[in-house]
Amino acid sequence: KTSFVRSSGSSSHREDVFVDERSSEGETKPKPQFRDECFRKMDLMIEFTNLRNPKHCPTGVYVMPSADNFHTWYGVLFVHKGYYKNGVFKFKLEIPSDYPERPPAVKFIFNLINNSDGLFHPLVDPSTGSFSLSQQFKDWTPHKYYIFHVLHYIKKSFKKSVLDNLLEKHCPNKQAFTTYHNETHTFSVMAKQCADLSISRTVLYDNNIEANPIQFSDLADEKLDELKSYMKPPETEGGRPNYSSRRTYSTSSITNPLT
Repeated sequence: KTSFVRSSGSSSHREDVFVDERSSEGETKPKPQFRDECFRKMDLMIEFTNLRNPKHCPTGVYVMPSADNFHTWYGVLFVHKGYYKNGVFKFKLEIPSDYPERPPAVKFIFNLINNSDGLFHPLVDPSTGSFSLSQQFKDWTPHKYYIFHVLHYIKKSFKKSVLDNLLEKHCPNKQAFTTYHNETHTFSVMAKQCADLSISRTVLYDNNIEANPIQFSDLADEKLDELKSYMKPPETEGGRPNYSSRRTYSTSSITNPLT
């Protein structure tokens, strides 16, 4: 079998290459590496786009790829209930080049003041911020699990139902695990401290990572009212909002479809 491959590059330097996928002995030759990388990147782009579909990206979670590297995604989680209520936690996804053969690596970006050890959570390494996926995805299977499964697990890991059933061997923060099971009140106090610190000006407005497209800044009340006026749908003659029957999305907007 002979396939025709056109290499990338400008039109003046583009070359047409014929690739014989079988040797003279009839053995199949490996496919060109660049072609495999191209398809993987395309699949990843489709997966990001599909996060706009209902039930893909969980509510309260926003993600955007880095402008410098599409294999690095930045995210933020808004927690509305539980021990970490009102917390705003930033994180990063490092997607391996051979994804989906291997899962993405998750790391929380939580540079707290006073030399704190970071986010106090059983699944978060206190020294690196790395988030453990081993309990939920101990047998990662390509094309069965996707990034949106990881995003849902990140959100659920802050809920009591998941915290109750964590196994110590999967928890890099042994102190947080032990405190949760033996001193629940102390754990709740420390979790609340993390939530409060995450929305403090020092932490929330810490935008020192230039590649992170999700940046927080202070907003005056007048500016907030102005933005709200843009979001209000126009009214019809009957006084009812004129909602479009078709929902549209901006490609530059942060992904967070309604579930």
